[in-house]
Amino acid sequence: MNFLGHAHVALATGPDVDFVLGAVLPDLAPMAGIRLRRAGIGGRLGEGIACHLRADAAFHALPEFRRGSGDLRRDLTAHGLGSGPARAVGHAGWELLLDGTLVGGEAEDAFHRAMAAGDRAAAALDPADRARWAAFLARGRGSGRLRYDDPRWVADRLHAMLGRRPRLALDVREVPTVAGVLADHAPAVAAAAPSVLADTAREAAR
Repeated sequence: MNFLGHAHVALATGPDVDFVLGAVLPDLAPMAGIRLRRAGIGGRLGEGIACHLRADAAFHALPEFRRGSGDLRRDLTAHGLGSGPARAVGHAGWELLLDGTLVGGEAEDAFHRAMAAGDRAAAALDPADRARWAAFLARGRGSGRLRYDDPRWVADRLHAMLGRRPRLALDVREVPTVAGVLADHAPAVAAAAPSVLADTAREAAR
């Protein structure tokens, strides 16, 4: 589950800004190149981080996600992708397409509010990472509308994400193929999204 999905789940459980910030923080930390100090983080921020962990565990066990990511992986393999990239895109691509169903709604609004309050996460960071986190927040606040509802943008994002891992990396020439396969699967993800998000939110609230 990616950060818009986590924002959606957090809204169903505890809609205050600190809780939502905690729920998205574990996904944002690697994007920002920072480390979280989870031990001893209390209050609503810590509760949001715990919600993130419960949501991930519930989401990854859902049959809809496992079936959908498997179908996506098989289609990518049939289009010539290697097993590593196909597996990675099958997993992460399905999650990003799920975020695409939330673009422009309450979850995205909550995410932007959390980013605006991102300096409240300082207690969860190694002091050496705080300047990097501040720079990440500044970039994010100026980035505008998210585009997870655009399969080509998602494919470009996956290319950037996986490029740091040689066994999973996409060749730039494969990006249009990945975009086409993602577009083919987007309707199925959209159809599964209501039940997937509701089931994940229910389990994360326990």
